Amino acid sequence: MINSAQEAVVGHIVETGAALLVGPMGSGKTLTALTAIDECLRGHNKRFLIVAPKKVCEQVWAQEAEKWGLSRLNVAICTGPPEARAAGLSSSANVCVINFENLAWLFSDPAQYERFDGLCIDEVTKLKAGGKAFKSIRRHIRRFSTRVALSGTPVSEDFTGLFYQAMLVDDGAAYGKNKQIWLEKYFRTTDYRGYKHELISADALLEPFKHNIVTLPSYSDELPGIREHVITVPDCCTPEYEHLRRHMSVSGVTAANAAVLTNKLQQAAGGFLYEDDGGTQQIHNHKLKWLAGSTLGTPAVIVYQYAEELARLKALLPGAHEIKDLENWRAGGGVLLIHPKSAGHGLDLTAAAVMVFMSPIWSRDLTRQTIARIWRRGQRRACEVYTLVGADTIEEQIVVRERGKAAYHAVLLSALRDFRA
Repeated sequence: MINSAQEAVVGHIVETGAALLVGPMGSGKTLTALTAIDECLRGHNKRFLIVAPKKVCEQVWAQEAEKWGLSRLNVAICTGPPEARAAGLSSSANVCVINFENLAWLFSDPAQYERFDGLCIDEVTKLKAGGKAFKSIRRHIRRFSTRVALSGTPVSEDFTGLFYQAMLVDDGAAYGKNKQIWLEKYFRTTDYRGYKHELISADALLEPFKHNIVTLPSYSDELPGIREHVITVPDCCTPEYEHLRRHMSVSGVTAANAAVLTNKLQQAAGGFLYEDDGGTQQIHNHKLKWLAGSTLGTPAVIVYQYAEELARLKALLPGAHEIKDLENWRAGGGVLLIHPKSAGHGLDLTAAAVMVFMSPIWSRDLTRQTIARIWRRGQRRACEVYTLVGADTIEEQIVVRERGKAAYHAVLLSALRDFRA
């Protein structure tokens, strides 16, 4: 059922009770974690709490346990309204799965969490330090004798995020509990305010925690090829875009702060703006023209980020399907329009070998997860992925930043090259 690499990881988790499990999409992290949980429940653990994004809670963990015949695992889904969550927690299930948003609620009542002594956090990078969910689970981390965190890209932003992931695994044993002291030891500041940090040595940083990082190999060599294309679309830097960039406002649109401005600039690069009064301002349709003039063929998947993008695509492609019509698309082909957050863990879109992002995504995790919907086991054709980028707009910076995030992950894997679970 599991291969030798997964077996070694399971052994590590059972023996040590602590692991940051790193592996690319489709490498078998879920099955490995479930097998380890199964083994732990036969030994020193009594009940496991699994924390994951909501859709993953509802669509993955129980189904995977059933799929792989792990009959000793009785999985309760603790999402939805409070009464549904409480019913799952109070049931006889030995594994309960809850979403990040409900962690503060869970840990507000000892009767709800005291029966758990094992913890597994799926997509741990989504558990943001400083948030209510992180603070809730951090406060009670010692009660879990087994702690496993899963991630495809644990340093997707930069290496500074590793501090909190390590803390959730070993309660500060490797790096201590003061992040500032840790930063001063392993990083140098690159700006006068001390906000930006540059890693001094990946080997030195990872050495204290390396024994708790377990890796699964990629299976990409088993797949058909993939080519990723960045398509620069000209004329997207319009007068409206420039005025907004310089003055944080344009007719009918105001950006209250830098974060809002970034979002508005990406809208403008895509050809529209959401106005302050709820209306939508049309600016250009250059990306749509590229799409209309392309020869991508079908079946194909087109990825949008905004409701207005969806409306524009449906007007351009009146026969296109949405995710709610997935089975009809699989049966009849054509174009499938998806939002990246609806293209979650385990969704199989291998009926298509072509994917188009109407705009680049800030999150590397989300980008790779979305691409993995078509480039995964079961795909028999070489895949082509296109990302449309407005020339001379913020979207060019997003692409550069995404490449930098990829470099961080490569450095991590290189530093771990001699490690074996």
